[in-house]
Amino acid sequence: MLALLCAFSLVALTQSPVVSVSFDLRALPEQDYRRWDAVELERKVALRLIQEGFAVVSPQSPAQLRLRASRTPEGLLLEAAGPRQRVEQGVRVGRGSIAELHLEIAQKLSEMTRAVQPEPEPPLPEPESPPPEFVLQPPVEVAAAPEGPELDLGLGLGTLWHGPGVDPQLLLSVRRGLGAFGLEAEAGLGVSRDAALTVFEAQGGAFFSYRLPMAERLQLEPGVGAGAVLHAFRLEDDWASGRTGTQVSPAGWARMKLRWRFTERLAAELRVALGLLRPVTHVREGETLWSRGGARLETGAQLSWGQ
Repeated sequence: MLALLCAFSLVALTQSPVVSVSFDLRALPEQDYRRWDAVELERKVALRLIQEGFAVVSPQSPAQLRLRASRTPEGLLLEAAGPRQRVEQGVRVGRGSIAELHLEIAQKLSEMTRAVQPEPEPPLPEPESPPPEFVLQPPVEVAAAPEGPELDLGLGLGTLWHGPGVDPQLLLSVRRGLGAFGLEAEAGLGVSRDAALTVFEAQGGAFFSYRLPMAERLQLEPGVGAGAVLHAFRLEDDWASGRTGTQVSPAGWARMKLRWRFTERLAAELRVALGLLRPVTHVREGETLWSRGGARLETGAQLSWGQ
């Protein structure tokens, strides 16, 4: 979209004596570039300037007026430089939504551009001979800032629903993401205790997930994973044979998370997962002490910290 706007501006530049303007966001740190959706900001500023009658060109191209945004401790510093003067204005961030921030920046840049634009030159007399043909330059593609990988560390508590029983579960996770997609390693430990039997189930798996934005801070994250579950048990009866034992079962999960970001790094997540694994039953003298079928429901909540 921004490339099309630049192309439209170049056509207007060749057909009328308008002032050329460039808008440069390359001084912003990469994290701020992504957080404030600078690609959408460039599009809105370019559209506003074209509506005001200016020709928008790439920051690498020669321009009569140059607009620039840079980071300050309070927010952003906007600069507009023309052939005779230069003006600055500050913008505070964090008070509203991204759309409101974009509108404020576009409005201020429009006012600053009009303040530093040169005086219009008198029109040249029309030549008697036909004017030479102008060769249009190809539109300049403005590339978005690359989205670097992100690392999220998570810690949470949940419950394991295995047929008639419900057990507590501790969860740890590490997610490496590139954009909306991500690879995640997850480990969990569930414990079931009663007078006759103690059961530990430790699980580990690798997940592939996708974060779908639902609102400014709300994300839905479906995912699938595969791994293994280690089942260990201990009978409390001192006279029983085979009091302890372990069993390893391959497992697969279909998982859904609802994620709410409090800040740029801290988020709370609600987790629901359906696990498929080998069923286990413990029986003593015809009495079922503990059982789990081939499907297990996992629910829980956790906090994640982004790096």
